[in-house]
Amino acid sequence: MKILHSTAEYFPYIKVGGLSDMLASLAKRQSKNHEVHIALPLLANADRSKINFTGETVDCVSKDAVYGSVASDCLLKSKFLVAKSENVTLYFFESPAFEHVYSIYANHDELFIFAVFSYACYHLGLHLDVDIVHSHDWHTSIVTVLNAASRVKKPTCFTIHNLTYQGDHPFWMTGFLRIDPFYINPEIFEHSYKVNYMKGALNLADEITTVSPGYRNETLSEPAGATLSWILNYRQGVYTGIMNGVDYDEWNPQKDTKISKHYDITNVEEGKRANKLDLYHSLGLYVDIERPLIGLIGRLTYQKGFRTFLNSFYWKGNLPFYYVVLGTGQEELEAELFNQSHHQNQRIYFYRGFNEVLARKIEAASDFFIMPSLFEPCGLNQMYSQIYGSIPIVSRVGGLRDSVNESDNLDYMTGFVFEPGIDHSLNFALERACGLYYDKYRFNKVRENVMKIDWSWENSYKEYMRVYQRAIDRKKE
Repeated sequence: MKILHSTAEYFPYIKVGGLSDMLASLAKRQSKNHEVHIALPLLANADRSKINFTGETVDCVSKDAVYGSVASDCLLKSKFLVAKSENVTLYFFESPAFEHVYSIYANHDELFIFAVFSYACYHLGLHLDVDIVHSHDWHTSIVTVLNAASRVKKPTCFTIHNLTYQGDHPFWMTGFLRIDPFYINPEIFEHSYKVNYMKGALNLADEITTVSPGYRNETLSEPAGATLSWILNYRQGVYTGIMNGVDYDEWNPQKDTKISKHYDITNVEEGKRANKLDLYHSLGLYVDIERPLIGLIGRLTYQKGFRTFLNSFYWKGNLPFYYVVLGTGQEELEAELFNQSHHQNQRIYFYRGFNEVLARKIEAASDFFIMPSLFEPCGLNQMYSQIYGSIPIVSRVGGLRDSVNESDNLDYMTGFVFEPGIDHSLNFALERACGLYYDKYRFNKVRENVMKIDWSWENSYKEYMRVYQRAIDRKKE
């Protein structure tokens, strides 16, 4: 099968959230059996020396099908630069639309630039004559719409990575969609008196997926449906939740070059201890190595549950945990964490920003890993933690509840679960985790359980291929 993915993120070239890692690892698995193509923007600050360009280029629009609109003129000046990454072919969108774009999200003209990019992806799918066009989140929704509304079209799959972000803007900003090269009536996207890119794709995709069965079910009702639950209910027959997988070549404590000591299930205690010492040394910390360490990595937003975490941190000062927090985001949360890190250095260390090496060190050193999200479509850090032998403490939402099981039966226990946004529920989960840590038999058993879980892409890959085949068959009907 010949597959085209259109995306705003792809590891390691553009990375903001889980979409980047998810798609890179899915494409890698698909490329073992199929021909995989990835279309993504080329940002102004891209390090071209790290991209394996082939020298080939591909046009972004048919020259005899445009009549001089701003979008058409932009596309005529754009091209895809072809590159290779192992068995995957990459198409970097070099365009005036992105020549001043240094960060992929929250740009003032994002509605226009992602529409232009999406048209180029639609054209690329026709040029390559792919079997399926798989688009990701609202940024490439128009790829799906064009394939449904145009005379020449391809079967489509559309994946929701986070329904909160829908690409909604006032109608007056979208007049360019009515003319060449799009010829789309913006009313296709109408939702709550605005243009909503996501709604257009959800209405017209041959198949819809999201990144966990739990999140799929949550989005069928409000508030998780983010005002679009009605259309997901209407289309639930073609709506599938597929759990993300993990690339074990990238995330594996047996061969991770960014950690101090390699380990596996047979020497995890020795490996954890060495990595904890290395983490503390690299951060200049003097913490009792016997204290349980909790890691927390993520965007500092209220959606990620940091208010719940901080409230619990204040309430449970009697517990012996040491916390290492890595992240950046809302300024008030950054300031509060910095303040606590400065004044309660014997309890918490905060690193503002993102550091890939430090993230790996935290995963390898931590005894527990906390994810207090108010909602979480899938989550990857809880899976990374399990692979690295860090027992997750997660809220009961989306993919977190799909991947972490708290049980009285030790044979089935893979972490701790608490109710989202409920301070005392997290407090109690931390108390249970503390009790587990000091019961070495039970602690070692649960740590062994989590390291035995198989989070490889094999099962999820097969589910995606079944979804693709349904989309292809539906288009033939």
